[in-house]
Parts: sequence; structure tokens; C-alpha cells
Amino acid sequence: MIDRADPTPLYKQIAEVIRQRVRSGQWPRHYKLKAEDKLAAEFGVSRGTLRQALQSLVEEGLLTQVQGRGTFVSAPSGDLPLAQRLVTMYEILAASGRDFVTEVLEQKIVRGPDKIRTLLDLPEDEQLFYIHRRRLVEGEPLVVMENYVRITLCPELAKVDFTSVPLFNAIENRCGLEIGWGQRAFAATTAGTKAELLRTEASEPVLYLEQVSYLANGEPFEYSDVWVRGGKLRITTVLSRATPNQMRELKPGRSKRKAPAPD
Repeated sequence: MIDRADPTPLYKQIAEVIRQRVRSGQWPRHYKLKAEDKLAAEFGVSRGTLRQALQSLVEEGLLTQVQGRGTFVSAPSGDLPLAQRLVTMYEILAASGRDFVTEVLEQKIVRGPDKIRTLLDLPEDEQLFYIHRRRLVEGEPLVVMENYVRITLCPELAKVDFTSVPLFNAIENRCGLEIGWGQRAFAATTAGTKAELLRTEASEPVLYLEQVSYLANGEPFEYSDVWVRGGKLRITTVLSRATPNQMRELKPGRSKRKAPAPD
């Protein structure tokens, strides 16, 4: 169940075991998990490690914690916590238990647009791995994605079957890179040229996401454009009140700090 010889952090191993139990139906929707002390004993870890695993799954949307009642398997919904952490669409959909497939429309090595090269701080002679995908949930198109990754950091990407392997999973596990944090911007727009892929009208509203992702050492490595079909989901976030110091960071003329996202 838990392999202490595995370099993967224990809380991540526990989280994956719980995901598998939910996906398999062993823990159905609304199932109440054991008390923390009993579950920690089952996994052979401290309560702190268990809580870290549970919290990561709460933030994914797989689990729900109710004060005074316990932790439950969430009912699937159209809410995605994409504004809370650097979590991918694949990870959220997999955790939700919904049926989905990934189609690879195109992948190749490209120079890339100048804007993207600037954002990724590329040398003149460096190329990018480009992949264009569509994800369907229960047979209906939900999202279209275009990603650009620095191929010199991860040459193995060109050999991966991305119909079954998530992009960030390949970057972390096949290339040995540690993903740290990202900047993600949201905008309301129309489907435009992505209408046919999303099976909607060009004038219909979609949610557009633009993202730059960074390694743990602060080096930019990936840029993505994402179009999410309108009316299929909501983006949710949990907010805490800004401190006085944080408010000062928002004043005109002050640059916003880039804080690393939690792992």
C-alpha cells in the first residue's frame, strides 16, 4: 500500500490510494471516511501526514470535510478549483470519477510564437514541444488545450502517448523535473476558431485560460492556452482576507510577488 522506499512523499502515496478506492467504487459517493487516528493507523503514518493527504484531495474536489461530522467522498459536480492551486484538468477530472477521454490532435517540435518565447525566456536557438489536445467528458467536448514546453528540458516528451499520459505527469515522472508553481489568467471570450472542436457556435461564450508554469527553481518551462466550453462547469476558489502587507503589494507601481504554489 505505502512504499517507504519510494521517493514519492508519503502523503502523495496515500492520496493516490484514496483516489483509487474512489475510482474503483470501493468508497462510493458520500462515503464517510474513518476517523483520522484510525485511518492514519491503517496507513502506518502520523496524523499530520494523513491530514496533508486529505487536504490535497479536498482541494482537488475529491473529498469534502464537514466540521464536526468528518470527511466524505464528494458527489461529482461541475465545479473545478482551477483558481486555487496548480492542479491540472486531468487531475481534477480523474479525481471526480467522471468518464473522460483525451484526443491528441497534433504534436510536433516548433519554434513557437515570439510572445511565448519571451514568456519562457528562450535562447534564440531553442525549440518547443507543441501539443494540441481535446478532452471529452462523458462523450461531450469540454476543453481544448494547446501547450508549449521547453523540449531541451524534457526530450522524452516526443515519445509519450498523451492519450493516456497527462502532460505534467510525463514532465515530472519521465523527465525528473520538479514543477513548482504557475501564473494562470482567466478571461471570458467566444469560441471562435475552436467552435468546431467544442461542438458549439463561434459566437458562444467560453472560458479562456492562459498559463505559464515554472519549475521549483523558478525557471519557466511551459505555456498553455486553454478553452473551456461554456455552461459545462464553474471555476471555484476559496479566498482568505488579504493582510495589510499583501494589500500594499496591490498598490499601483508595486510589482506583485510570485509566490510558489503548494506542492
